[in-house]
Amino acid sequence: MCRLEKTDRAAGRRVGEVLMVFYRTVMVDGLSIFYREAGRPDAPTLLLLHGFPSSSRMYEPLLTRLSAHYHLVAPDYPGFGHSDAPGAKAAFPTRSIKLLK
Repeated sequence: MCRLEKTDRAAGRRVGEVLMVFYRTVMVDGLSIFYREAGRPDAPTLLLLHGFPSSSRMYEPLLTRLSAHYHLVAPDYPGFGHSDAPGAKAAFPTRSIKLLK
């Protein structure tokens, strides 16, 4: 079971015509996962996933350009950007081990 707790690190606000980006974290299974969020929550949501080895920072210009039309969420994967890294003894899913055999 996954436990989630949402917290804000910093808040954004509309300044003139520019929408500021919110910087937030959510606790997932004991790890603090950082994400950037912009746009109206009632607009269509776009989930922006970064590649390896990157972070949600790469979407910063896109967040401000598209936030008038979309609700945008760009998380940092565990161990990347501002998200916590799992410990060295993090559990590797049994299903994945079976697939590797």
